This record gives sequence, C-alpha cells and structure tokens, in this order.
Amino acid sequence: MSHQPTGEVAVSKSARAQVPAEQVEGVIRQLREVLSARVIVDRSGAIQEIHVLVSSNRSPKQVVRDIESALLASHGIVVDHRKISVAQLQGTLLRSVRNRLRVVDVELAVNGTKAEATVHLQRGSETFTGQAAGQGSQPNQLRLIATATVRAVEQACRMTDQIAVEEINPNVVVAGRQLVVAVVNMLSQYGEDVLTGSALVRNDVNRAVVNAVLDALNRRTAALQDE
Repeated sequence: MSHQPTGEVAVSKSARAQVPAEQVEGVIRQLREVLSARVIVDRSGAIQEIHVLVSSNRSPKQVVRDIESALLASHGIVVDHRKISVAQLQGTLLRSVRNRLRVVDVELAVNGTKAEATVHLQRGSETFTGQAAGQGSQPNQLRLIATATVRAVEQACRMTDQIAVEEINPNVVVAGRQLVVAVVNMLSQYGEDVLTGSALVRNDVNRAVVNAVLDALNRRTAALQDE
C-alpha cells in the first residue's frame, strides 16, 4: 500500500504535475484580502510551504481556511494547514503595497534596425505610459523595455530622469527556472541607490523584464508616494 505524505495533492503524480506552483498561487491571490502568495514545492510537485501576505481585515485562521477550501474546490488539492504561513500588513505598510505599480501591457515594435518599446503600468484607476526607442538588437530590445518601464515609473512618481537602467540579465537560472534580473540606479532626496529586482520568466520574457524592474523599484517608489 502506497503512503501519501501529509500536505500532498490528493491526486496521482501525473495529475499533480499539471498544477504548477504558479497556478496554485493564482488561485490563492484571488481570495479576499490576499495581497501576495508564494508556493514552494518539492521535486515531485508536492506542496511544502505556502506563504501569504494579507491585509488586516481578516484573521489568519480564516485565511487559512479559505486557502484550504479554494485549493480543494479548484484542483482537488488537500494541504496541511501547518504548511500555510500568513502575514498581515497594517497602516502605512499596507498603503505602500496598494501604491505599488503593476504591469498592464508591454508593446515592442521592431522596424529594420530600430525598435520602440511601450509599457503601460497601473496604480489603482490610473494608467501610466513610458516609451523608449533605439537600436533593435535582441539584447537592446530588452533594455528598451526596461527603460520604457522606468519612464512610466517616473511619470507615476512625478520624476524626470532620476532612474537609469544599469543592466538587464535574462539568462539567470535558479532551481531550473529562468529569471530576469534587473539592476537600476535611482536618484532621490536621499541620495543615490542601486536597486535590484528579479522576475520569473513564465511565458513572456518581455513582461518578465518589466516585472523585474518593478520588483527593484516598487518598494522605494511606494514609500515615496506615502510621504
């Protein structure tokens, strides 16, 4: 008789492989008051840890129950409640999270040797657009996307030429997953900051570039919006 470890998906291994961690995270993020979610699995796809960030409007116990119910109903996944960690945000820190910019769309137009990138970001009901044009080689296309993201961030934060892209590396591999790493330089009233961010390449490397830049900048720019 086979033994099923606590917290594993209550389905076969082949079925479990069809529910990647990103998809489980997507289900959790749709729950009420959930701000972010991260799921850690082992090599067989079994859930080992679930980390969730929520607002202060719901109790951690209720959030855990919501997660258990949602995963069971959506994918037949049974998770041990002890594997679910819930952290709450309050006050200024919560406002900072809500002030963070999110990617809406990424456009890249290549015409011969030239390319132009356009990035649309959103915060609440507001949309901000940044553009960058230049030489159209593949590496420079990603830099243009990063620069367009920076321009949109500056627009949202009412800055001008205060953020520069130092490096975009789309070839970082961690645990068999491809990541984009961004290094940006930001000038503010506090001085000069070199900031780094990263993002998983899911289906679109261009969108991952935007998310990596936002990962580098969001905490700092959200704090500026609170001042």
